[in-house]
Amino acid sequence: MVARDITDIVDRSRIGDQPLMIDRYDLLLGLIPAAFLVAFLASRLLGFPFEAAVLGGAAIASLALLDGVFFRPPTGLQGA
Repeated sequence: MVARDITDIVDRSRIGDQPLMIDRYDLLLGLIPAAFLVAFLASRLLGFPFEAAVLGGAAIASLALLDGVFFRPPTGLQGA
């Protein structure tokens, strides 16, 4: 969508017109707090001991971190 301003033409594109820029590494970064959130909910709702649930969340977060940093690291600028 293009709107005319007094001085120039201003391009006001909508968010829906932009391509989806979420890649694998964004999902891995989102998995880390999600693992701890699921561990907390499991300890509260299912009655697991809190320490065991946090240990399970840390294991899942560690796997995501190791995968993103060591096993399949980024190879350069993806969005450039």
